[in-house]
Amino acid sequence: MEPTIDDGRVRDHLANERTYLAWMRTGIATMGFGVVIAKLRYLFPSNALTPPSRGIIHASNIGLLFTIIGLITVVLSAWRYAVVREQIRTQRYQTSRELILLFSAIVVILGLFIVWYLMRSVVSP
Repeated sequence: MEPTIDDGRVRDHLANERTYLAWMRTGIATMGFGVVIAKLRYLFPSNALTPPSRGIIHASNIGLLFTIIGLITVVLSAWRYAVVREQIRTQRYQTSRELILLFSAIVVILGLFIVWYLMRSVVSP
């Protein structure tokens, strides 16, 4: 009979990797969404879906903002993976409530920004 390895830290490291990969997917998807938003005017040249631009509020600027947030997410996910990996190794893991709340607030603000931008197209002549 072959011995089984039941090391809880191995499972913790694998969970850390899955979390890291999920954050990476989120960052890449956010960057991709930013590119789609920035290029929206090229996909629909009639401007049926994009309101007239006033000031700095352009679809390309919103797309750039999403792309930057996605890039920051990728960087932060790699940093957090390394921190958690070391914490698991030394058996002193601590959750990061602040990072989760900050990222959630950023996503909510970006979402509200898009809603506001799209509402302008309904109200604008």
